[in-house]
Amino acid sequence: MNTCTPNSHIVDSGFYSGGYTTTEARQVFCDLHRYQRWLDVESALAMAMAGLNIIPVAAAENIQQNAHINKLDLDAIRAGLKVTNHSLMPLLAGLRQVCDKEAGQFIHFGATTQDIQDTAQVLELRDIIEIVERELHCIIKLLIERTQQYQDLVTIGRTHCQHALPMTMGLKMAGWLDEVWRNVERLHEMKQRVLVSQLFGGVGTMDAFGEHALPLLTEFSVRLGLQAPNVAWHASRDRFAEYLSVFALTAGSLARIADEIRCLARNETGEMEEPFHMGKIGSSTMPHKRNPELCEQVVVLSKLIKAQAMLGYDGLLCEHERDYRSVRLEWAALTDSSLYMCGLLAMMKHIVADMTVHEERVRENVLRAAPLISSEALMFFIGTKIGKENAHALVYQVSMEAVASNRTVLDILMQMPEVAKNFKREEIEQAILPEKHIGMAKELSQRTIAAVQAKMQAIGDELPQKSGQLCPLMITGNVCPLKKQGIR
Repeated sequence: MNTCTPNSHIVDSGFYSGGYTTTEARQVFCDLHRYQRWLDVESALAMAMAGLNIIPVAAAENIQQNAHINKLDLDAIRAGLKVTNHSLMPLLAGLRQVCDKEAGQFIHFGATTQDIQDTAQVLELRDIIEIVERELHCIIKLLIERTQQYQDLVTIGRTHCQHALPMTMGLKMAGWLDEVWRNVERLHEMKQRVLVSQLFGGVGTMDAFGEHALPLLTEFSVRLGLQAPNVAWHASRDRFAEYLSVFALTAGSLARIADEIRCLARNETGEMEEPFHMGKIGSSTMPHKRNPELCEQVVVLSKLIKAQAMLGYDGLLCEHERDYRSVRLEWAALTDSSLYMCGLLAMMKHIVADMTVHEERVRENVLRAAPLISSEALMFFIGTKIGKENAHALVYQVSMEAVASNRTVLDILMQMPEVAKNFKREEIEQAILPEKHIGMAKELSQRTIAAVQAKMQAIGDELPQKSGQLCPLMITGNVCPLKKQGIR
């Protein structure tokens, strides 16, 4: 008989989680890792205090040696959570049980719970930012390759879902590249504000640390690889609101690209297509369907990420010096946004790497759309003899008549006396060839590539290096070991 496991969130579904996140991201937020981070922060605090002679070195070393989740009684911690209704105290009690009696008295010395949990949450976000940076760098490189590959492919520029003027596919992709890069910059710039520690005590005065308070804050932060903030941010949640906002912007940019691919995959257009493989089924009733499921899912995830950003703004409203309503919102919003973002990036990387541009269909569409998509060039060409405004009125009249009557623009145009007496049909045909009117498309594409490559080098073209944790943990498989013990 099959038994139901308590994996009720979509990201934990054994069937559907792959469409919403990645195993790598799920492991970051596993309870095992979260508890270990809290222990890591407590260990860093103890060692920092010992370095300043606030507590005995032997006590700090004993705390550090025992601050490993695998050494603690998880059943007792779980029972303690039910009794105390406090998220951290049962874990600290478990740590005291395995430490020497004297060392146990120096655990969590002078800190408040939010100091530990905010700092640990920043470490979680640092891990996610490293994943996001790595994936965005991969997508940037793929977009550079695609822009170069199609910098000469003439296509139809579209505005308001209608044919507009000629351009190149490379220029379209250069626009994608430039936008995604701006999000890389936003992510890079926000790290200095988001990746900070918290160690200020109950109301932010640091009174329990006495004269060692500020040196301790510095030492504690250095040990964790974080910046030391100027003042407590227990009630100032703008850092996490910024994190959620940058993720929403990034997701929205990538969703725009995915949606463009989806639109260009329409049967009537047929210029692009997301990755396809035999065996991929679009419909249970219509065997011919090749639905843009990946692109659609990117848009879905971007909307979910945007929704979490709204919760981040709600979290900005805190009362007095501390208010856990925001923290509890963030535990859900930051986690969900991060999980969805990692899923979106993995999906988008696959789309950009393996999508198909149907070049022949692009050329056919351009040929079919000409010369209407060259109306601007036609207006200026005729305007050399009859004036630009007169030419605009004439080309407008001819274009509307061509659409209504299904006749060609040139056939109607050459019946106009003011045109026939000034131009030959052949010279008009040559003057309005779409490929002659892509302007600076290639140069703009190359300019964008060069600018992004230069900026990449300035930020650091190497993939972000893992910062590591004080007590790294290895989790194998898709399931956190704590799930077997009833802890998610």
